[in-house]
Amino acid sequence: MKTLTLTEFNQNPSRATRLADEDDVVILRRGAAAYRLVRVHDEPVDPVERLLATGFLTPPRAARRPHRRSVSTSVDLGAMLDADRGRLDG
Repeated sequence: MKTLTLTEFNQNPSRATRLADEDDVVILRRGAAAYRLVRVHDEPVDPVERLLATGFLTPPRAARRPHRRSVSTSVDLGAMLDADRGRLDG
């Protein structure tokens, strides 16, 4: 396990990711471990699935879509537009 200070991480994040390719990286804040940088694909389970299983993440509720009025296809939309234009112009 490698360590970086928070300042080193902020100044060179690409170096931190290269180090994380090899092993876990612990990021220190004022000398104490504050964060851990780990490659995602090395984890045995999808991180989202793991968060769902532990209850830290909940799936989104089904999004409600506004009700849209439908226009019958038998209506000639061009004629409707022409009628509106005539009403607005006259």
